[in-house]
Amino acid sequence: MDSVTNIIRSGECVRSLQHRGVLICVIHERDALQVVRTDIDPGSACDNLQFGDLPAYHLVLDGNPVFRASDRLDRLMPGDSIIFSDERPYTVSNNAPSRSVILTVLFRGPNRGARS
Repeated sequence: MDSVTNIIRSGECVRSLQHRGVLICVIHERDALQVVRTDIDPGSACDNLQFGDLPAYHLVLDGNPVFRASDRLDRLMPGDSIIFSDERPYTVSNNAPSRSVILTVLFRGPNRGARS
C-alpha cells in the first residue's frame, strides 16, 4: 500500500480570505471535506456563509470565541468543539482581548460542491 505524507507548514494554504479582522485559510481539501484554519482578531466576527455554508466541526485551538445560532449562544475555550450539522445560520465572534484560532472540518455531501 503506497501512502503519501503531505506536510503543511504554518502559513501555507490552498486559498485564503481575509476580511475585517478574520483570516480564513483553507489548509486542505478533498471531494468530501475541507480543513480550514480561522484566525479572528479581537472585536471581529464571521458567519457560516464565509465557511461555505456546509456542515461543520469547529475545534478551538486558541482564544475564547462565541458561537451564536438563533436558538443558542456558546462561549468556547481551547480544546472545546462544536458541530453544526444543518444549514442554520450562525456567527462566530471574538470579544476577548486576544486572537481566537479555530480549526474547522467542513463536510461536503455527494451532491455538494464548494460554495465558498
